[in-house]
Amino acid sequence: MGVKIAINGAGGRMGRRLMALCSADAGLDLAAALEYDGCPLNGRAVSEIEPEVKNGGEVKFTPGLECAVDAMIDFSTPEGTVARVKEAAEKGVALVIGTTGMDKEQLAAVAEAAKKVPVIHAANYSLGVNLLVKVAGEVAKALGEDFDIEITEAHHNKKVDAPSGTALAIAQSICDSTNRDMDKDLVHGRSGRPGARTKKEIGMHAIRMGSVVGDHTAHFGSEFEIVELSHRAQTRDVFAAGALRAAGWLAGKEPGMYSMQDVLFG
Repeated sequence: MGVKIAINGAGGRMGRRLMALCSADAGLDLAAALEYDGCPLNGRAVSEIEPEVKNGGEVKFTPGLECAVDAMIDFSTPEGTVARVKEAAEKGVALVIGTTGMDKEQLAAVAEAAKKVPVIHAANYSLGVNLLVKVAGEVAKALGEDFDIEITEAHHNKKVDAPSGTALAIAQSICDSTNRDMDKDLVHGRSGRPGARTKKEIGMHAIRMGSVVGDHTAHFGSEFEIVELSHRAQTRDVFAAGALRAAGWLAGKEPGMYSMQDVLFG
């Protein structure tokens, strides 16, 4: 038997991909597909909605967790996530959360759950991106102040926030490794006559066009050379695959807040 997985928001675009990839993973078992109370999908078999689900296709959408599971993956809404966090904490279920846009009170609810169960809450579950975040900080520290740093990110034209959470994570990693300050040293775009850049400045630039899934590059430039670290997501399945790997790793861990860095290097 594999790790038993529950997916919240299972009828959404990401939820369907999570179910499909979970079904194809020999180490995981799709055990529950959760949707909000009153959702028209409740009671229907998941294979009706996502034909790629073979193993576990008979699982039915439900508004509540009706069976024992090892981990729950939640890519839903802030309100939906908070409700599931409480349910998971009460039932001792590990939590992998990909929901963004949560306010301080909602984040506090996640932190409270981490006192009872293991939790990962990440803005990006791509394994490559999380490696890039770590390496960017190490490269910035190794190269030193002789290299200017710029971060560029590109996403589809329907993304509502900028810069992306991943670009900010790259910047934070660089700041943590080089004693920079996100509030003081991060410069968002340039226009007019901003003057010569400072040694500690990190430029941040967001591009929105077409159907770009997600491109991120950290640029390091000196008078003599340029170093670039890039990641390009080719399909949104990369995020689902990373979340499933995180769920398999997190199940059975002690309560607390974990990160994708722990999944990769812990």
